[in-house]
Amino acid sequence: MFFESTRKKGMQGETLARSHLKSKGFKILESNFNTRVGEIDIIAKDHDTLVFVEVKTAHSDRFGNPLGWIPEWKQRKIIRTSQVYLKTQKVSCSVRFDVIAIESDGKVCHIQDAFRPSGEIFM
Repeated sequence: MFFESTRKKGMQGETLARSHLKSKGFKILESNFNTRVGEIDIIAKDHDTLVFVEVKTAHSDRFGNPLGWIPEWKQRKIIRTSQVYLKTQKVSCSVRFDVIAIESDGKVCHIQDAFRPSGEIFM
């Protein structure tokens, strides 16, 4: 079934992304943080910065680079979900929004500070 293979590929991509982050010295705090507002794939700590990571996994090159798959509405949803995390965990530190794209050949492309809150009140 296509849905199951899509879900499985996504889970494999997130596993690769976590391994990549750990190899770069990040500490993984949460995976698949879910709220009514949305989900964040990975929450990690990079030194003194809390990093919210969106992972995109390509099944083929047919639809282009996975980095382009995060439209502005999705960015806003991730930002709102991060605000929920910060409030519930009572965390106050610098934050960053990264994107990790796992390409169809397994290559990991990590974009730090991929997007930022704009015009929104951010804690």
